[in-house]
Amino acid sequence: MRKRYPAPGSSEDVLAGWAVMSTPTGPGVTGDGWTILVPVKALPHAKTRLITALSPAGRRALVLGMASDVLVACADAPGVSLVRVITSDPDVSTLAEDLGLETVPDPRTTGTRDPLNAAVDAVVRGTAGPVGVVTADLPELRASLLGRLLGAATAHPHSTVPDHRGSGTTMAFWSGAATGPDRDSVRVSRFGPGSAARFRVDGGAVDLAELDPGGAGRRDVDTPEDLAALTGRTVGAATAAALRVHSGTLSSPGPGVSATMVS
Repeated sequence: MRKRYPAPGSSEDVLAGWAVMSTPTGPGVTGDGWTILVPVKALPHAKTRLITALSPAGRRALVLGMASDVLVACADAPGVSLVRVITSDPDVSTLAEDLGLETVPDPRTTGTRDPLNAAVDAVVRGTAGPVGVVTADLPELRASLLGRLLGAATAHPHSTVPDHRGSGTTMAFWSGAATGPDRDSVRVSRFGPGSAARFRVDGGAVDLAELDPGGAGRRDVDTPEDLAALTGRTVGAATAAALRVHSGTLSSPGPGVSATMVS
């Protein structure tokens, strides 16, 4: 059985400016359906742009908290059969195991010019059936939203969700056949700066942004400004807990970031 983080006492608790979403109670892993891959970078190298906003311990806790909330949302989303975590970090692997999810050793090799996409490609191309990649830094992601996106993605061979800036990508889906001579050319990971255009132009991906009018599946957290923008929004319980515990660990904030935002 997949373990769950305990839900707050009420459906939504207010925590230091964040509303905390309760743990979903959906069906979890069910029969045939989508395989969702969630790559998580090794913790010492994750979210380095948050150095000016959080202490090392706070940054580490936030990365694990966001990853936990994303993994729970993915596992509980309608239409998902399997969630696999791509990582080389032992603590992330332990988190995945505690949630009852599969861990795939990160196949990156030293010297790879594009390690993220090389790692994702290696797993995507070996996955049968419909497959999606969801980034691990979406603290507002809900299972119901992901389920809605997956439902729409089934109508397209390839589709994506751009980030809140419109240039990056938070999710990519492939519903086409996983076998055939052109499989590798169809299932190509293009994450990174400017990926929204690459997925669309080079990969023929359909943009699913209109299905997320609230933007919860588009607001990835990369910068101090992104962190500040979470104030007053609904985030997962693990993310909120990480920010609560480390509310006093902010380093000198970057431009536009208040050191009291998590107090």
